[in-house]
Amino acid sequence: MRLSGRYTLGICALLIAAGARAQAPPAELPEVVVTATRTQERVEDVANSVSVISGADIERRGDDMTSGALRGSPGLDVTEFGSVGQSAFVSIRGAAPDQVLVQLDGVEVNSPTVGQFDFANLTTDNIDRIEVLRGSGGTLYGSEAIGGVVNVITQRGEGPFHLTTSGEAGSAATHHEVVGVNGAQGPFALSGTASFLASDGFRSINDDYRNFSTVWRADADLVPGGTARAFIRYTNARAGLVNFNVAESELDPDARSRTDFFLAKGEWEHALSPALSYRASLSYVHDNERFRDDGNEEPLIGQPVNQQHIPSEIVTAETQANYLWRQFALTTVGVEFKELSARIFKLTQNFDAEENEIETDTQNFNANRSNVAVYLQEQLQGLDDTLRGTGGLRYDHSDHIQDEVTWSGSGTYLVQATHTRFRLGYAEGFRAPTFDELFGTLGNPNLKPEHSWEIDAGLTQELFDGRLRFEPTYFYRRVTNLIEEVIDQLPGPIAVPENEDEEEGALATNLNARFQGVELIARGQPLPWLTLTSNYTYLNYVTPSGVLLNRPRHRGAFGAAAVRSDLFSPGDQGTASTQVYAVGRRDSADPNDDFEPEQIGGYARTDLSLAYRFAVPLAPLTITATVRNLFNRDYSESIGFPAPPARFLMGFRYQL
Repeated sequence: MRLSGRYTLGICALLIAAGARAQAPPAELPEVVVTATRTQERVEDVANSVSVISGADIERRGDDMTSGALRGSPGLDVTEFGSVGQSAFVSIRGAAPDQVLVQLDGVEVNSPTVGQFDFANLTTDNIDRIEVLRGSGGTLYGSEAIGGVVNVITQRGEGPFHLTTSGEAGSAATHHEVVGVNGAQGPFALSGTASFLASDGFRSINDDYRNFSTVWRADADLVPGGTARAFIRYTNARAGLVNFNVAESELDPDARSRTDFFLAKGEWEHALSPALSYRASLSYVHDNERFRDDGNEEPLIGQPVNQQHIPSEIVTAETQANYLWRQFALTTVGVEFKELSARIFKLTQNFDAEENEIETDTQNFNANRSNVAVYLQEQLQGLDDTLRGTGGLRYDHSDHIQDEVTWSGSGTYLVQATHTRFRLGYAEGFRAPTFDELFGTLGNPNLKPEHSWEIDAGLTQELFDGRLRFEPTYFYRRVTNLIEEVIDQLPGPIAVPENEDEEEGALATNLNARFQGVELIARGQPLPWLTLTSNYTYLNYVTPSGVLLNRPRHRGAFGAAAVRSDLFSPGDQGTASTQVYAVGRRDSADPNDDFEPEQIGGYARTDLSLAYRFAVPLAPLTITATVRNLFNRDYSESIGFPAPPARFLMGFRYQL
């Protein structure tokens, strides 16, 4: 598949449009992020590579699932394994999914057992924005942040209290209903949603999905400069596992999964003075996963052939203080305690015809790990705010692995005459082996932690009074003791037969790898109501085997969003958004060949979303229409897991 032509056209379109005459866009408040430095900072001042996906972007694109909202973000790959509700993993700059730290409102949610976070059940309800930090975040966040950090942040209630309802329905008996509350009264603010999403999928049997989710955030400004916050999430999801026996090239008629996910966080933040502030938080995450596949042949009919029950918990306590030194230096000091635990039960049954008996293999163990970390960060600025620098140091002490010390340093320089900001950074990271990698069936208790260092260099260039923006970046990462397993790149709820001829080779092992690449990002606003975006990532990696799964060397996206007010009558608004995603060839695990690596072809997919908000007297009623895979492309993101065909949804939003 040739990608260069597609992106040449996209970039050319951006350039031509930016050159057109247009009025300057209305002034907007500067975009602020917190993930890059754990403090509020304007995006343009951050030395790291950061992208922000706003709640408005998600609404315009009609994304129901967070995995869909992340798709097309610079340097980020999303691998989905079929219909909605099936596993979905995220990779950044070639890092494995278990090397990407995922947070919900600043709370780590990566699985203690397998390391990565499965986005299968995470809806976009009540999201304010998603911040994506590309590059190692180990100094601030510790283990799992080798590739970067994805932080999903919930809305704060604002304005008069109001009730919002929305619903949509379409292909494959899919429907999604959401009821939300948002508002503020005096010092109190509240936002929350409850939603139900269901689909029959696109496979002929056992591809259905049901998801009930509720997300809440409460803020209370109790004293001057002091705010108490509470966050609660709960999701109950059930799905048919039609792909459970993918290795046998057949659809599974009865394999099922059920997940209960719960998150609670309490936080207190207080500015004692303009110079001194602190924050303290306590969070709890409980993820209860269950899978079951019953036998459909004698003598195992109705009996569990495969059964797994994997409840896990993460408890985190953290405190952080910030001190501003005369507007030119900001010192941040933090202490973090984290306890991870899991109870793992796995059962496999087979019928031995020769012995005329049922063989049962059971794996049942508990695992836990605690970690205490201290981190220090210094942010400096000078020369009339044209020069900025950030340095950080972190110490982690764990009861199961060696102590770790990581550090980072980065800086930016602004050439005011040309509106060019140069960026350069260095960062270290590490990842502790997961419970499965240490103690699972193919685990290896002698595994060493992964270590990485990374260089990130680039610039940001603005032209035409900010209507056109370019951001090229070069990155280089070296990883030692990389733990690369095939099962890390496959959905958890599938049957993976063991290779009896290579028992020792099947164990998890450490190896070294190098990654480097280039990101090209462009954004243009040729007209006040039209925004064009384009990004392209080239990735090159070197490993002893020469093969890493699900790492395309070429990928990118092109998008256009148009928002026009007073389109047909005063007070109305029309919105149109289109996204084109293209991914090049890559290696994938072939279930028809003992999950050996095989090349899988590239693909390009187009999504379209339309919305129309009526004027008075029907306002604020909005009618929506969304099409995924508009041109009905036949492709797979992983061998054996075909992607859904074209999907159509119609819906509405109404604010009471």
